[in-house]
Amino acid sequence: MRRFGSTKNIENQSKMASRSRAIVSSTFVAIAMLASSTSIAADEFKTPKILMLGDSQLSFGAGEVVLDFFDNLKMRCDDIVDQTMLLDELQKMRTTLIGARSSSLQPWTTTGGWAYDKLCKKDKTWGVNASIWGHGRKENVPYVQIGEHKDYQFCKSGKTPIHALFEAGYNPNLLIFNILGNNAKRWANNPKSADMDVMKFIEQTPAHIPCIYMTTLPIHTKRRNTQRFKAQEAIRAAFSKAGNRCVFVQTLDKKTISLVQGHNKYFKRKKNGRVKDPFHPQKAAARKVYQLKNTEICKAIEKAFMPKVVASSTLDTKMQDIPPHANAVNVSFGYELRGTIQ
Repeated sequence: MRRFGSTKNIENQSKMASRSRAIVSSTFVAIAMLASSTSIAADEFKTPKILMLGDSQLSFGAGEVVLDFFDNLKMRCDDIVDQTMLLDELQKMRTTLIGARSSSLQPWTTTGGWAYDKLCKKDKTWGVNASIWGHGRKENVPYVQIGEHKDYQFCKSGKTPIHALFEAGYNPNLLIFNILGNNAKRWANNPKSADMDVMKFIEQTPAHIPCIYMTTLPIHTKRRNTQRFKAQEAIRAAFSKAGNRCVFVQTLDKKTISLVQGHNKYFKRKKNGRVKDPFHPQKAAARKVYQLKNTEICKAIEKAFMPKVVASSTLDTKMQDIPPHANAVNVSFGYELRGTIQ
């Protein structure tokens, strides 16, 4: 009879799994220690610990639903993620969603030109260009102009917005990009442009920060969804070529497209019932899509924190380009927790 695994191999696998869980637990003990050991004045900027950078889908339909999902990760992921301490710590973290109009990876990773202007040039019509959800949202002031509000100083001469963001003191424990549509035509027609955008993003993002890249919701139009699906394949492949720096969540698939595409009830409509905004699915659509993607998102979160653990018995976390006023942690973990909190 063919044997598929010896008792010794099973024991070794069990030890490796236990060791990985122990290291992940140690990581979040350190995060908890950092949170409890720092004292910040009430009026001083406090970095969100879960930061999502998205586009206008967050602003004009999905933002409230997406925030509710990430504000309740323990409930959403309790039966999916086998890391109780991870869920406990994620549940305590401040979440901020920033939905910037017409944004894509390009505006965040360039120092000038039309792409940079998407984030940093004042909107001539409304005077604001981004919605804020969760931590940092001021009562009755859901919109800000990137580069003008004191907490969103991402527009600095000679610097990319993503570089300026980290320099301004943002230091999330989890970074999520939620972008697709505004790059769809470019990536679909030229997959190499996706490779270039991902490489720039990786070069400018501190390597110690766990990262997830989620594509946005399907829209009303079949032709556009087909184009976006093709673009999604290009950006997924780009992250794969780059060593999967971010865990990829494919929001567009047959089920989600079938759910949303062509269904007027999920979009803002005119009095005659016809759709007046086909690009921004409303809360009901977002809620159903996130229900379908619940397991995939939870597993992505768990995976985002796991690669550095399973790759080595020692996890080294180092802060990159963090200014003096930011709270930084520099901790090395082995099988036992050891390190210093600065």
